[in-house]
Amino acid sequence: FNTVVVQLANGLNLDSFPVAPHKDAWDKAAFSEWLEYAKTHGMNVIPEIKLLSKQNKMLQKSRPDLMFNGVTYDPRNEEVYEIIFKLIDELISIMHPTAIHIGHDEVAGFRPYSAKKYLRSGEVMIPADLFLKDVLLVHYYLSSKSVDTWMWGDMLIAEEEFSTIPRNKLHGSKPGYGKVLRDQLPRDIVICDWHYKQDETEFPTLSVMQSEGFRVIGATFRKEDTIQNFSRYASDHGAYGMMATSWFLVSRREWDKVDRIISYSGEVFQKDFLD
Repeated sequence: FNTVVVQLANGLNLDSFPVAPHKDAWDKAAFSEWLEYAKTHGMNVIPEIKLLSKQNKMLQKSRPDLMFNGVTYDPRNEEVYEIIFKLIDELISIMHPTAIHIGHDEVAGFRPYSAKKYLRSGEVMIPADLFLKDVLLVHYYLSSKSVDTWMWGDMLIAEEEFSTIPRNKLHGSKPGYGKVLRDQLPRDIVICDWHYKQDETEFPTLSVMQSEGFRVIGATFRKEDTIQNFSRYASDHGAYGMMATSWFLVSRREWDKVDRIISYSGEVFQKDFLD
């Protein structure tokens, strides 16, 4: 591994974060010490902030006036960007990152179970044109700071385009999402194409997006067959790299499982990409 992507919410005490820090939050001095430790071991550190979707992790319930629905903010409200850009500026000043991961995964309503879980009565999923508007605004701001944009790719892939992949792995099947949305994105965005439980050995979402000019990183979780198959496919198709994710296992402090993901994935990725 040569990079750590760290998801930042109120577990870090930032001046610009829109909600109060968690009671166990790191202060900036401790975080800076961790950053230095990672960098001295050859690791590039990239922050991920949850933008647009999953606002239960960022704005939470602090600004209902800025929301399109309960967990998605409204890109039509300029005040949203006053908050976001202030946060980005603080992260850049602390971390000096080469890139910022802007999230944009699992937009509420992409499947019926998502709508049932996250959308209240009368609420709808944000339309694709507002998704696009948000990505373009944030990308433009990051580019002006000489910072690359990374994002998740699940809303950019749809079942009508990738019929060999299980339907429930493709989240961009609503009108305007999928390829239609992907075709409007700047090609210098790095797409993190995640597939966690697939039994298939082919991952055409990665090769198609690579062929369109994006740099694509394949992302896996803990299913070892998927890690092996996706890593091999990504290497064979010129992917930008592979990412091992650990998600809720960290917050649960299930360190044995986290260690297994890191050690197993690292061995597989090294074999496919470096040996």
